[in-house]
Amino acid sequence: MAGNAATAAYVQRVTDEEREKADARRKRWAERDIKRGGAQQAESFTTRETPFGPYNERPGRGGAPYITTNKTQYPGTEPTDGRYVREEEGQFNGLIPALDAEQFIPLVKALKGQQLSKEDIDGLSDDQCRAAAMLMGIANAEAVREPGAIKHIRSALRRQADPSHEAPQFLNDYPQGRVGGAGHEARIRSGRRRATPEVETINDASSSSDEGT
Repeated sequence: MAGNAATAAYVQRVTDEEREKADARRKRWAERDIKRGGAQQAESFTTRETPFGPYNERPGRGGAPYITTNKTQYPGTEPTDGRYVREEEGQFNGLIPALDAEQFIPLVKALKGQQLSKEDIDGLSDDQCRAAAMLMGIANAEAVREPGAIKHIRSALRRQADPSHEAPQFLNDYPQGRVGGAGHEARIRSGRRRATPEVETINDASSSSDEGT
C-alpha cells in the first residue's frame, strides 16, 4: 500500500507567475461551479452509491455533508475515521495509504463520472473499496465547502498514482485535507496567505476540454 515510508520535509518553491496561474485557475473553477449550481448540501441522512460501494452523508457544519461508512455496508473491514492521512507509531495510515498507486486512476475516473470496468474494481480488497468510496464521498463534500475543489482534489489524487509519490505528500498537494485546512483555504481566498505547496498540483490539473469536467 502507498505511503508507509516516512518522507523528508517537503519544500516547494514556486514563482509568482506559477502562483498567479494557480490562483486564476482556482477562481475560474469556483466561478464555473457556482454558475452551474455547485455541489448540493446534505439536507438529511442519505446513502449514495459509488462503483466501489456505498457511503453515507448527513448534514455537517456549514451544510457540507459529513461522510461515513459502516461494517454493515462493508462486513469484515476495519473502521475508518475518514482522515486522508494520519501517522501512528511511525506508520502512515488513513484513506490515502489504504490504496495502491495503480488504484488511484480508477478512483479519479469515477470522480469524473466515467464508467469503470470490472478489471478496475476486481483488484481492490473490501477495505480498499471502503476507502475508495469514502474518498469519493469526501471529495464531493469538499466541493460543497469549497466550490471548484473537485478539480483540485482530483489532481492531488492523480499524483498518488505515481508509486514514488508518498501518501503524506497528499497533504501538501491538497492542504485543505490537513486538520484546520479549511482555514488555510479561507486565508488563501481572502489574500491573507499566499498559496505555495498546492500550486503545482493546481497547475497540473487537467485543462482545455477537460476544464469543464
